[in-house]
Amino acid sequence: MPRDGILVVEDDEAVREVVALALSEAYEVKQAATGTEALDVVRREPVAAVVLDYRLPDQTGLDVLRQIKSTNPALPVVMMTGYGSEGVCASALKLGIRDYFPKPLSVFDLRRSLDLILSNESKRGHGELADRRRDEPLLERIRGQPDLRIQKTVALIQHQYWDHLTLPVLAHEVGMSKRGLSRRFREVVGMTLRGYLVRVRLQKAQELLTAKQASISEIAIAVGFGDLPRFDKVFKRYTGYSPSDYRSRTFAEGDK
Repeated sequence: MPRDGILVVEDDEAVREVVALALSEAYEVKQAATGTEALDVVRREPVAAVVLDYRLPDQTGLDVLRQIKSTNPALPVVMMTGYGSEGVCASALKLGIRDYFPKPLSVFDLRRSLDLILSNESKRGHGELADRRRDEPLLERIRGQPDLRIQKTVALIQHQYWDHLTLPVLAHEVGMSKRGLSRRFREVVGMTLRGYLVRVRLQKAQELLTAKQASISEIAIAVGFGDLPRFDKVFKRYTGYSPSDYRSRTFAEGDK
């Protein structure tokens, strides 16, 4: 199925990159750095929702919001700002925004908001939304501490969990030292970076094991375990079952 398009309008490239990365697993993300670019995208391309910053180099987010609503009043818009006030929020709400996030924001809360908004538009099944919510307990600690670098690290892991993601690679991607990233990640997330990566891989493996299309060896490779015996050992330690037993139990419960 084609994915819904989300337009992210943000002039800060670092923020825009992290927001786009966090949303790209579920949505087709389009980007704009100015209000003019954003309005051009909305006119030319199908967009299911807009994430709109208040402070833009050519006009305010409220100006852009008014123009969007004048031509497409049903299009959901979520606003974010580091420069806003209660007055900005009130004005945006009167113009029909669906949600509002002051900066520094949690990109995971933003994605959850978009999931709920678009699910209410009846554009995606309840099962898919429920699958996305499985990761929420892992993200609770991050929501209270919106460190953009740690949010980017988490988004990279969730988006590329199958790849050769090491501490040096991730530290380079987010512009931190290896030691600094390791320490800060544990402070924010409450577990080691390696532990979080393994946990995400195993959760993805559980999802794949509920389908009959792939073999266990194929699933092990797909989630980043090149060694099948190690995958079997780690999966059993995490779930209490071997991958084959987990799959059998899942299908048996589904047949009841």
